[in-house]
Amino acid sequence: MIVGKLKNQEEGCRKMQKEKRMLQAHILKEQGFKQHEIAEMLCVTDRTVRNYLTSEPCQRKKRKYSSKLDKYKEYIRHIIEDKPYYNCVLLLERLQKMGYEGRISILRDYVAKIRKKIITEAVIRFETEPGYQAQVDWKDFGKQYVDGKYQKLYAFLMGLGFSRKGFIYFTTSMKQSVLHGCHVKAFKYFGGVPGEILYDNMKTAFVCDSEGNFYPNRKLLGFAHHYGFTPKRCMVRRPQTKGKVERFIGYMLGNFWPRIEGADLTLDYLNEKVMHWLKYIDEKPVGELLESRKGRFSQEKPYLQSLPVITFDSRDIHEVYVNRESYITFETNRYSVPPEFIGESLTLKVNYMMLMGTN
Repeated sequence: MIVGKLKNQEEGCRKMQKEKRMLQAHILKEQGFKQHEIAEMLCVTDRTVRNYLTSEPCQRKKRKYSSKLDKYKEYIRHIIEDKPYYNCVLLLERLQKMGYEGRISILRDYVAKIRKKIITEAVIRFETEPGYQAQVDWKDFGKQYVDGKYQKLYAFLMGLGFSRKGFIYFTTSMKQSVLHGCHVKAFKYFGGVPGEILYDNMKTAFVCDSEGNFYPNRKLLGFAHHYGFTPKRCMVRRPQTKGKVERFIGYMLGNFWPRIEGADLTLDYLNEKVMHWLKYIDEKPVGELLESRKGRFSQEKPYLQSLPVITFDSRDIHEVYVNRESYITFETNRYSVPPEFIGESLTLKVNYMMLMGTN
């Protein structure tokens, strides 16, 4: 056994010497020495030098190290491509059910590596021109104690593609009229309208035909025509197309939301605080751009389209009946109307932004 090890070591030494001489032969050839001169310098035959020069110097093979994560890497990449900010603890639980026995530190290192690559690729591929595109999405916070009662809480987010300047507005509804109302607030906040707005899978924005094709619904088309932008739907399972607003949501959850933890929540309080936070982050440089949102927005704002003089009427329309007591009922609430309308059907236009206490 010892003899065998010694033979292997000797063989390894011979290979190393040969590789060294081969490399020296190539270097001497580049320096202008002739074949017989190189043979004399290396103390080998002309034929050996000729063989050296007709072959490429061997490169030492790097040792490949296996990882307990190897067979799960394709699955992990698929998850992170779909959701770049997927929680590593939850991902670890999924992998453990599949048989993974490694540590979370290895998983976190790999996720950080591919996340950076995916985001960088997305930034390069989907960088937009000033004023060209904004991305829109909702964040669902589930039921929260807001304005004195438990109710659903949502955040509307719009981010400009070039500058990354963002707008956030908290609501307790995602109705289409609220969606439009939030758009108007965002346009006023930016002081203009982008040429194109990219949406996720919103039922209040797009409808699907019998063949599975998606189109903007009539109300969104009317709204978009009024403000002069083109509504687009992002590709399914392609996070790169909406990556900017996805990162904006992640930033809000990690940086803004913890700041209000434990506070008595009201819509007015949330929307006041988030406006201060938006101004705060506008001054900070964006990682992949090495510029601040404020600086980039100064370049982008001149390319935004002007706001129309008349604000679009986004109110919801309902048909209501006036009872003999001269009242109408809407969403369990009763409202009085002039007695001359008793027994008639009336058209009720509802501004849900005002019903939520926001205007």
